[in-house]
Amino acid sequence: MKPTTLRQTCLLAAAVALVATVLFPIYWMFVTSILPTRLVLSREPPLLPPLSEMTLGAYLEVFRRRPIFTWLLNSVLVTAGSTLVSLVIAAMAGYSLSRFRTPAQQAAGFTLLVSKMLPGSLIVIPFFIMFSTLHLIDNLLGLVIANVAVGVPFATWMMKGFYDTIPREIESAAMVDGCSEIQALRLVVLPLSKPGLTACGIYLAIVSWSEFVFARTLVTKPDNWLMTVGLQSFVGEYLVDWPALMAAGMVSLLPMLVLFLLIEPYLVSGMTSGAVKQ
Repeated sequence: MKPTTLRQTCLLAAAVALVATVLFPIYWMFVTSILPTRLVLSREPPLLPPLSEMTLGAYLEVFRRRPIFTWLLNSVLVTAGSTLVSLVIAAMAGYSLSRFRTPAQQAAGFTLLVSKMLPGSLIVIPFFIMFSTLHLIDNLLGLVIANVAVGVPFATWMMKGFYDTIPREIESAAMVDGCSEIQALRLVVLPLSKPGLTACGIYLAIVSWSEFVFARTLVTKPDNWLMTVGLQSFVGEYLVDWPALMAAGMVSLLPMLVLFLLIEPYLVSGMTSGAVKQ
């Protein structure tokens, strides 16, 4: 075997092993959701589910006993609102940190970096007190505000990194052609940073979708629960309904999977689109 072929084979094997390792938890969630509890809790649960034991009863039970669609809708609304607001703020703040080098900008960037180091469990109590005063407890708007506060600092630094890779000469050329600074940002910089905006949007969406601390503390009514809080309801005081919990978990993965499939092409395209005039 040629060295090049051997190297390609090794790389392929390593990639397959890595993908299998990453996807195995999802596979095990699915297997658990279609097997009866006695097999799931057996001493040696089957790695490959026997066809005679497979059932979709857990999925039917989940939709029958829990308001899954309501929880999904709440999660989608909060995630969409948080992602949109955070992305707009991060895009503007990241551009400011990238293009301006004043002491005030450096202090703002350092403050954002330090704020990201604070755990959510530390700031949830001040948020609860503030939202109680503003009557935002049991309100999805309060969750959007909390998620924006948590997601913007890191997203801002992400966008700053993408803006730093765009030559300033491109903006200067646009302004020579008659664009103002705002027009250069809107017509030149933002289109070139589309992959960065996409990556940042995916990060913000995942953070908002999987957030639990704020969703559990700031919302108490079951009708306003998010999917992460709803999943906890399958864990009882003395037992856990594992098939139903895993079935609900599989359902909760679908929106993020669809989002990634729709947005993924923008991650690898458009980096230099429009940078060169034809």
